[in-house]
Amino acid sequence: MKFLYVAIAFLFIQCWPADAANQNCMNDYYRAKLPVCLDSILSQFREAPRPKSDPPTMIGFLGQLFRTSSDEKQRVLRAESSEYLRGLYLVALYRAGLFDDAENFARRYSILPGLRNLEIMRPTPLAEVRPSSAPADNDLLIGAYMASGDTVFIERILENFSNAADSMASDGLRMGFLQSKFGPTLAPKERQSVTVGAACAKYQCKTDPAPLYRLLTLSSAFWALQSLGKTDEGIRKTSAGFFERNKRLKNLLAEEQAASGNYMTALVALGTLKSDHSSPDADPAFMAMSKAASAYENLASARDAFAPFQELVKSKQPK
Repeated sequence: MKFLYVAIAFLFIQCWPADAANQNCMNDYYRAKLPVCLDSILSQFREAPRPKSDPPTMIGFLGQLFRTSSDEKQRVLRAESSEYLRGLYLVALYRAGLFDDAENFARRYSILPGLRNLEIMRPTPLAEVRPSSAPADNDLLIGAYMASGDTVFIERILENFSNAADSMASDGLRMGFLQSKFGPTLAPKERQSVTVGAACAKYQCKTDPAPLYRLLTLSSAFWALQSLGKTDEGIRKTSAGFFERNKRLKNLLAEEQAASGNYMTALVALGTLKSDHSSPDADPAFMAMSKAASAYENLASARDAFAPFQELVKSKQPK
């Protein structure tokens, strides 16, 4: 059970990117690259409570900014900043591959131990990050996109689907749809949250957590890009084009979109049948819908999940 809680936290580490659109101009920074926007972003991080870990979206944003804009890099690094922001700048410089700048910055502010820790851990340079089994890598590349508008970072996030098996790719898409509709629980308030537990069992997470982490990385990527794509044309077109070019993934996405629609229909039908009957469990239609919804939540295939209801409909048709 403890592992499952860790997995859930791992999945939702990137709630920040989708919420950020309502908090600051970071999502749109690449359009005009206004210094006042950057200052506003840094001010919010300076004043906010310090998180337990460095925010990967911000690290990616600053890393790409430092890589591509020498003037803004110098302006930011020379400005008065908090101890927390200095730590973020150091990590961003290192992830950007600007090792000389990182060394000079660390010496200037007497934070060489932090740099030495980075040299020991050797995190993957931003230019080489390709998400596989770490949702934070999605965030890192989303941040880099926000700083530059370069859709290559979005393509790198989506490439994780390319070599995922059909079942895992479909499960990732489904969990992404569920998160978009219902938030971190992946379930409407009237139903028990079972999907992450089902994924843990399906991918034998207690024996080897790596497959589950891969699934969570896929699902959180799809959710984040769907959310951000609602207001960002570059992300929307890149995501749509990626699935359009890959026939296998295009078909899997179409199946999961249809299954998501069927699930929402099932939820409405269950609510209606429950209110119409004093004993809805005795109603074959209610039971069929309930079984179908449960199968969907427990990651049955899109074709199998709604088979019970389809069989009921066929049985009611005149022969």
